[in-house]
Amino acid sequence: MKYGVGYHSKPSKRYGDTNDKCFLTWRNMLKRCYSLEDKYKNYRDLGITVCEEWHDFCVFEKWFDRNYYEVQNEEMQLDKDILNHGNTIYCPENCIFVPRNINALFIKSRNRRGDLPIGVSYSEKHRCYISCCSVYGKNIKGLHKDIISAFERYKSVKEDYIHTVAESYAGRIPHRLYVAMMTYEVKITD
Repeated sequence: MKYGVGYHSKPSKRYGDTNDKCFLTWRNMLKRCYSLEDKYKNYRDLGITVCEEWHDFCVFEKWFDRNYYEVQNEEMQLDKDILNHGNTIYCPENCIFVPRNINALFIKSRNRRGDLPIGVSYSEKHRCYISCCSVYGKNIKGLHKDIISAFERYKSVKEDYIHTVAESYAGRIPHRLYVAMMTYEVKITD
């Protein structure tokens, strides 16, 4: 059993093959959710799990073979919460493969930012709130009198950036991923 839940119900040449993308994706998904390693504590604290049917490698393997695709020269990653904002369950309905560059757009870094909303920090030096959003590696910053206006600025910049990236991938990613990106709304609770 992998991480106390993972198994294979039928023989599979891929099961246990650490060079196989399907097996590595399945194993790493289980590892994030069920490993007791400290680096996965955030997953456990947020209650992120894998649906029971995907505990069986053979079931996941069929889904993988129907859904995996590649974008030239990009690492592909399994995502659980772009299609369904805030989702905490890896399952067929909520998961999709995405290029690493797209997945990176949705990292929330809750551990590092403290109690402030996403994209907001406080500057003692300037005695104001700062909005900051990385766009193509460049930080877009703004000074604000209050938390809400700082968050609203971050939200606006981030959503525009997500739309721009979606447009640049149009035709190379599944339509439902494109639509999810074009309609994605950054929430103050992210």
